[in-house]
Amino acid sequence: MKEFKFSPENKSILAQLRKMPIFDAMEPEQLAEVVKMGRIRRYDEGEVIIAEGEMDQMVFFLAQGSCTVQVEGLGVGVISKVGDVFGEMGMVDAEPRSATITAREQVICLAMDGSFLDQMKTVDDLASKGLFYRIFSEILAARVRDANARILKLEDELKDLSVQMPSI
Repeated sequence: MKEFKFSPENKSILAQLRKMPIFDAMEPEQLAEVVKMGRIRRYDEGEVIIAEGEMDQMVFFLAQGSCTVQVEGLGVGVISKVGDVFGEMGMVDAEPRSATITAREQVICLAMDGSFLDQMKTVDDLASKGLFYRIFSEILAARVRDANARILKLEDELKDLSVQMPSI
């Protein structure tokens, strides 16, 4: 992993971040303040970004590339859209990481320590914190819906298998 301090003067990365739903509603001053607290990280193919079971509160905003998501060594998803957020659960609940995230190709992301919300100094820091927590809640709700759909599908497949299996 290579890490670079983010400079608010870097207009190309700032423009890329502006495309992310989590940042597009922020005023330019808010965005500049938030990203000043972050680091740009580059991961090479195969490099682990987050390791299951570790404790930290880093939150990542994908700017380029794609990642695999594994739980107990089993592939459960892919992170591939610019603006995808991962690692937010560690910030929300301060529990060990529930998955391993690995770069499928070169990945560039904005990495922020979860304490960045406590470090915000603007007049609108409460509004900014609320925005981040709302977005994190929306992300987690979407993941729960997806997990529920997967569970239902697996239950249906299991029922189909049990109907096809002769009794012994």
